[in-house]
Amino acid sequence: MDDRAGRADPRCGLGGGVEQRGEGLAGHAVVRRARALGMLHKVVVVHADLGRVEWASTRELAELQARLAGVPRFEVVQAKGADLLDRVEIRYGKLRAKAKEEARERGEDPSTAKVAPAWPSSSARWCTPDAKRGPIRTLYTRLTAELAHLGRPVRILECIGQRAAESRQRAKLAGVEINRQASNGKRHITTWRPIHGWSDRRVWREIARSRLPYHPAYDWGNRRLSCVFCVLGCTSDLVNGARRVPELAAAYARVEITVGADFKAGLSMREIIRRAQVLEAAEGPAARPPAGTAMAAIVGQAVTAKYRRRQAAVYGLGGLISRLRRSEGGSHHTNTHYY
Repeated sequence: MDDRAGRADPRCGLGGGVEQRGEGLAGHAVVRRARALGMLHKVVVVHADLGRVEWASTRELAELQARLAGVPRFEVVQAKGADLLDRVEIRYGKLRAKAKEEARERGEDPSTAKVAPAWPSSSARWCTPDAKRGPIRTLYTRLTAELAHLGRPVRILECIGQRAAESRQRAKLAGVEINRQASNGKRHITTWRPIHGWSDRRVWREIARSRLPYHPAYDWGNRRLSCVFCVLGCTSDLVNGARRVPELAAAYARVEITVGADFKAGLSMREIIRRAQVLEAAEGPAARPPAGTAMAAIVGQAVTAKYRRRQAAVYGLGGLISRLRRSEGGSHHTNTHYY
């Protein structure tokens, strides 16, 4: 293998994805192995920036996790042009035009044409390839060009934190598989899900052992972390998002009116906002539970207290974590990670 300029093939691509907690942990698991094998210089952490639709400070947290883990290279990629909400409106315009044209061809009144849903859904997750997989593949193209001197297809191992316990669909995923869609004549991409079989408890115990920080949204009650309003998110996560990022919820509600369809089948953003307002009226502003609340609920107070002490002692993160916890709004330049 050629190791010029401190770079060798194969490359390990790390990042965070649909659930940042799992992605960061998957990265940490891979970093440990890479360090033990003397291959840490080959690891690249990549963060797919989703813009305003994601929780604030996610990008900063991903970069911090990479730095604390000793990864020398952190990359940020982002889809060009419109963000998710803008793309929904653009998609609606195209679907509407298509529906009208098809109605005319059938001799029907185009004004009565039924328009297909513009929002992403569990059966039409166009948001993931548009905002995550596509931009990340541009990084694969750059890495492949950097290693063109090898004179053979570059081997890239992409490591993703998806777990079987998260959904029935993810349970069907293989622990290791060839990514044929991302592979071509110049590169061979293998997908590895190092924590695919882990339980929630094992995830939290490993976070505690690693001492790496996790996003405060988990302490605020979220079960997952990606877009503030993910179509796959549970109702409690969505309501929590509406309480903490009301301006973003309002933007989603406006797009619902534009495209004439609910953000999620059977659950409109207007209803999510209404539920958030009911809670605000009953409880007051959304609380900010102490750091470690989510961890303590799974692994106990003693383990969590030790994690917090060691984190402060080893990394000196007290002030930085406090700043992360104060950043509740939707991210303006930040985003998630996947690969």
